[in-house]
Amino acid sequence: MTMVPVFNSYWQYVEHWSQIDPDYPSLREGSRVVTSGELHELTDRLAKAFLEMGIGGGDRIVSILPSSIDYVLTLVAAGKINAILVPLDVKFRLADLRRFLSHARPEVIIAQPDAGEGGIAVTVEALGAEYADIRTVVVGSDELGPSFEDLLAENPPLDRELEEAKWTQDPHDGALVVFTGGTTGVPKAALLSHRNMAFMSYLDVVYMMRRFIEDKGRGRMIAPLPPSHVGGTVEFIGSGLVGGSEMILMNSWSPHEVLSITEQEKLQWMGGVPTMYAIILAMENLGDYDLSSVELAICSGEKVPLELLEGIRAKIAPNVISGYGSTEAGAELTLTEPGDDFAKIADGYGGKPLPTVQIRIEDDNGTHLPSGEVGEITTSGPLGIRSYFNMPEEDREGFTADGWVKTGDLGYLDEDGGLFIIGRKKHIIRVGSYTVVPAEVEEIVLQDPAVAVAAAIGVPDPIFVEQLWLF
Repeated sequence: MTMVPVFNSYWQYVEHWSQIDPDYPSLREGSRVVTSGELHELTDRLAKAFLEMGIGGGDRIVSILPSSIDYVLTLVAAGKINAILVPLDVKFRLADLRRFLSHARPEVIIAQPDAGEGGIAVTVEALGAEYADIRTVVVGSDELGPSFEDLLAENPPLDRELEEAKWTQDPHDGALVVFTGGTTGVPKAALLSHRNMAFMSYLDVVYMMRRFIEDKGRGRMIAPLPPSHVGGTVEFIGSGLVGGSEMILMNSWSPHEVLSITEQEKLQWMGGVPTMYAIILAMENLGDYDLSSVELAICSGEKVPLELLEGIRAKIAPNVISGYGSTEAGAELTLTEPGDDFAKIADGYGGKPLPTVQIRIEDDNGTHLPSGEVGEITTSGPLGIRSYFNMPEEDREGFTADGWVKTGDLGYLDEDGGLFIIGRKKHIIRVGSYTVVPAEVEEIVLQDPAVAVAAAIGVPDPIFVEQLWLF
């Protein structure tokens, strides 16, 4: 088995794997391939280009890129100079970009040409004079200044400065901002450190994938999720960097493309959120794909209905696991085992904590509750963030007095230390004097095989405070 070392940042893994086998195909996107050695060299070049632009530790680099080779290069290069990467979704509209940019205040935006409304050039012009000091680098175009390719070609003589930037950074320095809406719809800027990211990806590799699939070296994987979500950057791309895997990058998720690549490359595992699996299982031609190589399916991100779990096991992979996590606390905090009862998982069981993860349940007064009692899930360990980015109010509300992350989720621990998730603490509906947890209503409706996706919400009512609406 190829050993995976423990490092504190992604760029250290890139350098490690480049020394092990510089010709290994690390990144694939269509016909474009970047080897381990090229990944190290190109990210050094890009990092030096950032330094020449005056970007340093703590400065923000906004990316408006899909899951792509260029995004991976930006992610690793930003880490090498201790800058903070802020990935935004390529589908964000002007109002979204204006809101997020005003909070991040980046030094530079790295974007693809068609990002924003009408393309990135039109979007930048529409942002107005207030954002004129933010430089924009476009992939494949010099319309707004040097292109992304120009930066990669420059290679300024800043080797000493780059080495200093690498080795003077602290593992707890901020490295990634992910905007997460939570239950209120107000975006929160979660600030993940180098160690938060690298160790989560390390656990994904050694504790999730390598425990449940037959070892065949460094392996291949698909990276299909948007980088603007913690799953896209940390669980997929980050895991590929840490494990030294051959990553097949998908600009956007497509069930046909996922299945075609899985069949062609004989991939051993598949990952995604429940909605993705529901779409795949609904495909009339699913049986046309040979998925016999798939040993493990990871279905996480929200509560998983029983019918979906059974469908995944019957038609995609013999081993199915699920987990619980959040952007702030760690993308995966708990994990089920392949032999766990599906009915139990569908009832909210998220598995037992991963190594180094500590979980406790608290009431509204911060009192620690015993097993079996429902309260807010709080967590501590190397996966949890220490603060939000420039959001002192969220810092006061989002952590306990002793620094544990408050997830905002309701749950309880059973006598064996397993975690059950009930729902969101703030996402409850008050109908008269009754407290309704939307997830419980959705779970009942999803038992009807004619229903694929359901959402329960509260709507203001002058008499009952709220009424329940179900979509």
